[in-house]
Amino acid sequence: MTMGTTLLALTSLAPFASFVWGVVAHFRKSAGTPWSMKALSVVNALGYATFLLCLRHEDILTEGATSIAIALFGASFSLFWWAARTTRALPPRIAHSKADADTLYRHGPYAFARHPFYLSYIIFWVASAVGVGGVQWLVCGAFIGWYALLARSEERRFSSSALAAGYMEYRHQTAMFFPKLTKAMLGRKL
Repeated sequence: MTMGTTLLALTSLAPFASFVWGVVAHFRKSAGTPWSMKALSVVNALGYATFLLCLRHEDILTEGATSIAIALFGASFSLFWWAARTTRALPPRIAHSKADADTLYRHGPYAFARHPFYLSYIIFWVASAVGVGGVQWLVCGAFIGWYALLARSEERRFSSSALAAGYMEYRHQTAMFFPKLTKAMLGRKL
């Protein structure tokens, strides 16, 4: 194992372990963990195992890709814990929950992206694909699609909840995943 593969393995482990912690200990489960969330967890584990298996083929790693992947893993980890800290008093419901939306976060990372947890997962899977390439890009694409569908489903629940009006305003101000570059963010006067 080269230094690059060791660094990729270690830097990927921190966010992945954090995601597992989130499912087990952070997100609210009013009626237990939905079967579809259990399926997502299994598929995540398989996707991560695929990444680790790809790491064994050291000839596919480039120094530049390894550096970018490590930085992205760090960004994923940081964003996840920023969102977890922001929501610690009243954590969000676990993914695939059918319960009505009952909390609208607008501070911390939620001021920039409506779904910062999903964004942290997306960054993680992009990092894995950048790091090893090949089939991992298919894994990455599948997870991006899954998280986008989850986000859309959650947004539909918001639009039929008591929080609908506030959420509509929030949707117009804040991007789903990737922060909008506004003139204010770019340092220009609005």
